[in-house]
Amino acid sequence: MQLFSIVTNAWNALPSRACSATESMSILRILAACAQAQTAMPPMLAAWARCQRAAQANRIDAIVDELTRGVPLDAALAASGSAMRDDHLIAARFAAKTNLLPQVIPAVVNVTSGLSWRYRSALGYLAVVLVIFLGVSGFLSLRVMPLWAQILHDFDMDVPYSAIVAQAISPYIVATNAGLPILVLGGFLLIASRRLRRWLARPFQAGERRAAALDLLGIALSAGRPLPEVAHLLAASQQSDQRLTQRLEAIATDASGMARSGLLRPVELEQWERLLTVADQGWLLRTAAARRRERTRQRWTLAAELIVPVGVALMGSLVLIEAFAVLGPLRYLVQTLS
Repeated sequence: MQLFSIVTNAWNALPSRACSATESMSILRILAACAQAQTAMPPMLAAWARCQRAAQANRIDAIVDELTRGVPLDAALAASGSAMRDDHLIAARFAAKTNLLPQVIPAVVNVTSGLSWRYRSALGYLAVVLVIFLGVSGFLSLRVMPLWAQILHDFDMDVPYSAIVAQAISPYIVATNAGLPILVLGGFLLIASRRLRRWLARPFQAGERRAAALDLLGIALSAGRPLPEVAHLLAASQQSDQRLTQRLEAIATDASGMARSGLLRPVELEQWERLLTVADQGWLLRTAAARRRERTRQRWTLAAELIVPVGVALMGSLVLIEAFAVLGPLRYLVQTLS
């Protein structure tokens, strides 16, 4: 038990270990609380750093050092971006630039990623089943099927169609088994590395990033900020998604930029053009963001519900072919010998 604790603490202390969602969210809450209470942020962050693991404490201390030297909060957060998750960092930098920390942070911390535990658990279950399937099918392809082919040849029996199919797919199964150590290593890296998981998930989160942008713009508009200004600030706060940055810059530079940006659907755009007040436009943007997040959540839920049965059915069909290839000749052989 003590050895496990030592290993866990050493692993969490690695500098390359990315921050967790909880660690990132805690910084957001501290920033919002300090802004709302008009309290100095460096002492609060420094006190919180002493409660964190070594790697995260060093990142928070870097933010504290920047703030102590008089660096603006936006620049201080950017200088130590690894202390927060990307979406949290973008929201915090945008809130710092617009002086809307108390309004932005509560909206951000209540949003969960579309890659929920349900989806990740489905992938984990499928990976375990895949490893077992490759092991069993590899044994059948390497040991059992060649013996059956020799037996059928010795008894001058017709090779059944299932055996022909099994022999045809056997080389591919054997080749896949050769990569089984790489698959196991990749699974271990996915479990151990948050950075790798987030990097792999990033291409599938474009919809969530657009929804987050709409939500932040809506909050700023509801607070009375002009749209071109907040769109420019939001574009400057995030540079990782170039396409989204271009859409935000289009809104900032042109009065008809919202139509050209493609962030709103045609029906939503018609509603946008009919609204007269900035507050109503902000409400529309936040409603559109919530609608996109719900649609994304439904898609991930559907994928989580389908990926396991489809994957298991595919592997089961291959096992069924090999079972027929083994049991069919066996039944015929027993009947012939009896």
